[in-house]
Amino acid sequence: MKPLMRRLVRHVIRAVDGDAGLSRLESMAVRDTGFGYDRFGCERESFWAGYLAARQLYRRWFRVRSSGHEHVPPTGRVILAANHSGLLPFDGAMISTDLVERLDPPRALRAIVDHFAFDMPYVGVFMLRTGQVPGTARNFADLLAEEAAVLVFPEGTPGIIKPYRERYKLRRFRVGFVELAIEQEAPIVPVAVVGAEEQAPVLFSIKALGRPLGLPAFPITPTFPLLGPLGLIPLPSRYTILYGEPIWPHREVSRAAAGDPEALRVIAERVQARVAELIHRGRALRAGEPDPGDASRPAANGGATPAATQATARGAGASQPAAPIAAAEVTK
Repeated sequence: MKPLMRRLVRHVIRAVDGDAGLSRLESMAVRDTGFGYDRFGCERESFWAGYLAARQLYRRWFRVRSSGHEHVPPTGRVILAANHSGLLPFDGAMISTDLVERLDPPRALRAIVDHFAFDMPYVGVFMLRTGQVPGTARNFADLLAEEAAVLVFPEGTPGIIKPYRERYKLRRFRVGFVELAIEQEAPIVPVAVVGAEEQAPVLFSIKALGRPLGLPAFPITPTFPLLGPLGLIPLPSRYTILYGEPIWPHREVSRAAAGDPEALRVIAERVQARVAELIHRGRALRAGEPDPGDASRPAANGGATPAATQATARGAGASQPAAPIAAAEVTK
């Protein structure tokens, strides 16, 4: 971003949020290497511009409500592990925006993204400048070493292209993030996003059509590719984001045993179970049902409840954006 554009971004922030708003964003440090961005390509003013744009979706389109922010450490390395859905990564953008909106001081979230996304013209540079990082183990480890908050979607691409009939049924979590959590002594905060499944219902995917485009699969939705690029505009589904209590894998498994696939799988499944429980709770709250309890705590059998993975989607009623969730506040 050129100096003139950087000054323009600052001017817009002052006009919208005042000097206090700009100072708040400036509290999120970016380790400038001398070229205007950090070693991963994140540029401070680009991150702010992306936040201002995402904030409009956060407040007015997805009308995000969230709870459990006390479980996100205000400083230090941490991994946020979330379910993934919705075709395009609006879920990651809304989690990132939520941490800026709701935490005080705000935290800049760095998302680990599959490589194919950075191969797309212009899109790759935009993602780098706004804080996303290509998904290599080295990048992931280096972010944690710099005390960053890192967002990972352990389901990977299968999560975003699963058919709508399988909504909120988690794909098996990968284990690499658990290994890095042990090696870097970082806590894992389970995160559930409810609402992204409805923003772009995938009818089915065609792998053969995806390969020529460098994509894992070519999704078919009610609006895409029928309406062309306009078909990628997400439906205005209400988002509910819940954060669960941290899990500390390095307190259970020694660094020397971090390469044990069986030990990693046990912890990954525990994280997946907690995410499933949070999803169950979020869907109940969104539907106006009684709060089924603090799903950040493990179930008695250590696994996901059947309702957490098989309950059908329900409608939700009006809500105010950026407000904490309570069962009594959510109405049909």
